[in-house]
This record gives sequence, structure tokens and C-alpha cells, in this order.
Amino acid sequence: MIVLSKIISKKSFIVSKDATIDDALSIMHNNKNGAAIFVENNIPIAIITESNIVNALKNNITFEQKAIDFATKPVITAHHQRPLEYAFEQINEFNIRRIILVDESKKYVGVVLQEELFNYLEEDVYKIDLKIFHLIKEPQILITIDESETIQKALEMMQVHSIGSIIVLENGNAVGIVTEKDILNFTYKKIELSHTLKEYISKPLITIEHDLPVIDAIKLMKNKNIRRLIIKKDSVVIAILTNRDIIKQLKGNYNRILQSKVNHAKEIMNYLPESIIEIYSSSEQNIIHWMNKKALKEFGEIYIDLAITNLFSQNLWDEILLDLRTEKAIENKQIKIDEKSFEISGSKNGNYTKLILKDISKHENEKKLLQKEVYKEMHKRLENEYLLMQQSKLATMGEMIGHIAHQWRQPLSQLGGIFMNLHALCEFDDLKPDEVKEKVNRGNKLLKYMSATIEDFRHFFQPNQNKQKFELQPYIQNAINLIDASLSYYNIEIELQDFESTYIDGFASEFSQVILNILNNAKDALVLNKIKNPKILISCKRESENIIILIEDNAGGIDPYIIENIFDLYFTTKKNIQGSGLGLYMTRLILSTKMDGTIDVSNGKNGAIFSIKLKIAQK
Repeated sequence: MIVLSKIISKKSFIVSKDATIDDALSIMHNNKNGAAIFVENNIPIAIITESNIVNALKNNITFEQKAIDFATKPVITAHHQRPLEYAFEQINEFNIRRIILVDESKKYVGVVLQEELFNYLEEDVYKIDLKIFHLIKEPQILITIDESETIQKALEMMQVHSIGSIIVLENGNAVGIVTEKDILNFTYKKIELSHTLKEYISKPLITIEHDLPVIDAIKLMKNKNIRRLIIKKDSVVIAILTNRDIIKQLKGNYNRILQSKVNHAKEIMNYLPESIIEIYSSSEQNIIHWMNKKALKEFGEIYIDLAITNLFSQNLWDEILLDLRTEKAIENKQIKIDEKSFEISGSKNGNYTKLILKDISKHENEKKLLQKEVYKEMHKRLENEYLLMQQSKLATMGEMIGHIAHQWRQPLSQLGGIFMNLHALCEFDDLKPDEVKEKVNRGNKLLKYMSATIEDFRHFFQPNQNKQKFELQPYIQNAINLIDASLSYYNIEIELQDFESTYIDGFASEFSQVILNILNNAKDALVLNKIKNPKILISCKRESENIIILIEDNAGGIDPYIIENIFDLYFTTKKNIQGSGLGLYMTRLILSTKMDGTIDVSNGKNGAIFSIKLKIAQK
């Protein structure tokens, strides 16, 4: 949607309320649009046009008089974020050539000109079988003047007939045109009105045949930068056509095209796998206006034309409205409807809110089933300590797949949106190279992000063969990155404190697995205990030649009766399939056999504290 702020004229229009007619003429001459806008404290208060000054010239005005005294036209303003079609409505309703744009404080922002609207019309609006004679509803009474007459005579005729232009004749043939704009230019340049028109009329006269396609007339107006054309039929002048006449006709076509595009977009949304709900909001109610086929199947047609609170709880809807007001959009917000889990995304445009709901209940169930199969396989294959290390990684694969899904869901959704946008532009022959390039660049960035995510997971599951010197913090961060989406899902905050550049000798991938195991245990404890404001803190401190890494949560701590057993093989506090008893056993085994380190656990003020001690590498 094009908003008016995107098509603001860069020309100068404003003058102070004390400006003289001479000041106003100067502004009109510079902007070449025949208008000056009076402002007070940068708020538009009046507008004077070339018609006002032309009408005033008969009263022997002086150029030192205040121009605002002759400003009789109403000031039509619009908020600068209004859509393009609003400009069509205002220009046609008030029969004006320009709209003054203001901000929320009614301050002047700029001007949208009638003639510039053509540049922002999509060609499919006027690529129809429309000819010039379709726009001329009735025979026009043409006012003409001979070129031997004076400028003053032309001025008087304009005033008598209330017109803005007169065709100039030479021996009965049309040879030029004189307009209000020309009169103002003569006045600005101090040309005596007693001079004859022959010296000053605009030549040559630009004429077109009455059966010319409207699209060709529009192109001619753009190329010549004019707003009037002389219409001929059988070599006889029959009418003057202005760009305002054309815009009046195209407004209906433009609205029809917009509606067609809306309908086409809804057709596309009917094929999407997610449920899409459109809500219309007024000051009194929020009504479900439309659902795509998936939403109708998921929730039922009974909700159409009902308040959204019939489907969402009032608290949930209030949360969504708050998010839309503060963040302008919702992305992957986790909600529940009738015991089913959804990820909801959406945005608000004017009175309409569009929400996309992705059912993730099946995904969560499949994730649990996959974890169950992984743990079953692990119990069959535990034969030695090295095998246990590899099996421990397999045990986390089910959860890793869930992490990948979380990391990819948003970029996949954005890629889908890019393809939809490109498809719509292609369908309407509006595919521009710059837009294609921009959308391809956005798509490539998303693909690069997704590729980097897979690379992170690939490196995690690839064991190191040899010891190496590596820096602690990047590999701690690597483990955090792998679980970040799951932590975000449960609103768990993770904080790193007091880190400095520290190197150790060991196996970097296995070290990341150690950190990941402890983070997973902390996450499970925080979720199981339903902790408000859940948090994990990772910090480190030096002790002589050692580095101590502390990982602390606020889940309430470990039962003192079992705290000494949590590193034992197959010991678990998790019921059924949720725990295998391998994670912490493998953590201690990796640290002791491959890293020359130790791990201990204690209860702090708010929860468990895991302490890892490693030797600092020699320089």
C-alpha cells in the first residue's frame, strides 16, 4: 500500500500569514503549481491559488497587500500516512488540485499534487480500452480569444466565465492557449496587461484526436509536463481536457483494481497451511471479518461476524492488542486455544488486524515420540564409555530437531511472504528490477542465516579427534545458540557475566556438549517447577592456574537427599521417558577423561549451582 508521505512534492509552497501578494507570486513562480500555503507556527491556515489572484487583479490591487486577504479556497488537509486512494477521493470530492499533508500535531509536512498522482498509479488502472471521447460527456462551450486582443481582455474573460484557460485564435484557427498560470507569470515579470496576446501565448498548441486511448494522453501529459490537452474531432477543436477530468474517471478503475488485488490475495491465503483470521476493529467492537479455508476448517464458520473474544479469551486478546500497540507486529507468540498449541503472528493495518495461527500441537507430540525412540535406542547400544559419549549426543537429537524447527520457522515464514509478494507483482505486471533485487537480497540473507544454523548443528555432532587449544566463551556461546530458541519459548533469560579471554586444552565440541547438558537440565527444572521470571546465570573466575565456570539457575535447588547421586549412571529424577540418566554422567565423564577437569554441584540461595574447574592453557 502506497501512503501519501511517499509521494510528497519536494517543491516550496509555504509562506507566513503576513506574506504579500508579491511574496505569494514568487512562491507560485518557483513551485510552478499556482498555489501558496499560509502557515502559522507551521500549521496550515489558508491557501491562495492563481485563480484567487487572477480574480483580484480586476480590483486594482497592489502587490504589497496581504495575500491572505484574497485566500478564499478551503484548506484541505490529510494525515501524511493516509493511503493513495484517499487522495483520489479528496481531489474529486472537493474539486481541488492539491492536498496539504500534516502530521499528528496538524503541523505542515508537504503537498501531494494532482498531476503527480499519475506517476504512482499502477498501469493496470488505466490499461483498459478507454478513449478520450469516453471522458467528454457533453459538448463543451469553448471560450476563445483572438491573438490580437490584450492580456487584460483575456483576464476579464476568465473572470466573467470563471474559467482557468482560453484558446487563442489566429484568423479563426486555434494556435495557442493562455491560462491563469500564464497571467500570473506576466504579472510576476511585470509585463503590462495592455500588451497583446500574440507575443506571449503558449505555442505550439498541443492537440489530440478524440479517439486517442486515454493511456496515450496520460503519457503525453507526463512527457510534456502539462495538465491540459486540446481535443479535436475532424480537425475541429471540441473540448479542453484536464488531468482532473482523467483522474475522476480513473478513480473508479483504481478502486476496482484494489478490490481485485485484495480478492486475489485472499485466494492465495486460502492455499496456505496456516489458519489466517482477519479482524475488523471499531471503537465499539472487534469482529472476525474473514477466515481462510484452513481457519474455517480448524475453528468453524460459526465465528464469522462474531466478536474475536468468542474464539480467544479476553485476556489473550488484550495481550495481542498490547503487543500490536507496542511492537507494531506479533511474531511467533505461543498461545493455547481449546488445549491446542499455536504460534501466532500478525500485524494491524488501519481498522484491520490479520493473524496467522500455526498449529504446533502435532510437532510437540512428534518431538516427544522421537525423544522416546532415541532413548530406547541408547539403552540398547551402551557398551563402553566412548559409545556412551556418542549415544549421549543421540539422546539430545530429538530436542535438537525441535531447536532447528524453532530456529527455521520464522525465516521460512518470511521466505514464503517474499514469494507471495513476487507472485502478486508478477501477476499484475508490476515486477520492477529494483524490487526483485531487494527481495532476492532479503531472501539470500534468510537462506544464509538458515545455512549458518545447520552448520552450527553439524559441527556440534561432529566429535573432535585431537586435543586443541580453544577459547572458552565462543564455545559456551555455541551451546547457548543451540538451545536459544527453546529458552525463548519458555521465556527463560540467560545471562553471561565476568567473562574474559581464557584458553584451555581439550576437545571443543565435547566441552560444548558439557555446557549444553547443564543448560538443558536447568531449563527442565525451571519449566517443571513453573518458575516465574526464570533465569540462568553463567559466570567465571580465576583461581591460580585454573578457571572456574559457574552455571546457576533459580529453579529452587536439588533435593539434599539425592544431590550426591545426580552424576551416577542412569540416575534420573525425571519420570518415564523424560530422562535417561545419561546427561550428567556423561558430563562428568567428559570433563574427567578428556578435559582434566572436575564438576561439582551445590544449592545456592535461589537454585542449583554447577561448578566446572579446568586448567588454563599455557601460553
